[in-house]
Amino acid sequence: MIIQAKNKRQILLRKLGSADFEKLSDYLFKLSAETAKRFGPHGFDTNSIADIFRKPDNYMGFIALDTETAEIIAYSIVKQGFLEHDSSRLRSYGLTLDSKTDCTFAPSVADAWQSQGVGNGLFQFVLSNLHSVGIKRIILWGGVQSDNHKAVSFYRKNSFTTLGEFEYYGNNYDMILEII
Repeated sequence: MIIQAKNKRQILLRKLGSADFEKLSDYLFKLSAETAKRFGPHGFDTNSIADIFRKPDNYMGFIALDTETAEIIAYSIVKQGFLEHDSSRLRSYGLTLDSKTDCTFAPSVADAWQSQGVGNGLFQFVLSNLHSVGIKRIILWGGVQSDNHKAVSFYRKNSFTTLGEFEYYGNNYDMILEII
């Protein structure tokens, strides 16, 4: 799928493939220290990326590429189900977790591409893919840091609701989105 960013560049949205692992590693290592510290579902090296996607039934990756440079400019990872180490905290909010219809989501956008509509475009692409495989609820991967105002605003704009707060290297919000 092709979208146009606010800077008028054409962006290709698609699923991550195994041929993209090295390019994804390059993308992750180019993130600023500030952006990189907020994204941590897996290591940034090619082997860590390959290891997590060896189980295609459990993980899906989605990328946005600048069509002019063919560089990855945004990436999202989705895990079917929930993170086991978050489950007791999520249940404490009254959630009944379902490994078949819940998923866990972690997005990132390259610093130069933030606020260009790329994250929203990729998120809408991810949503359509999740809906087609029967996912009914998205849980943020490890929550979102409360001082990450851009991200919190993005999630709220996209109808995520806050379940509660927890402390882990600072204050964080657990947020979910019910897919209709």
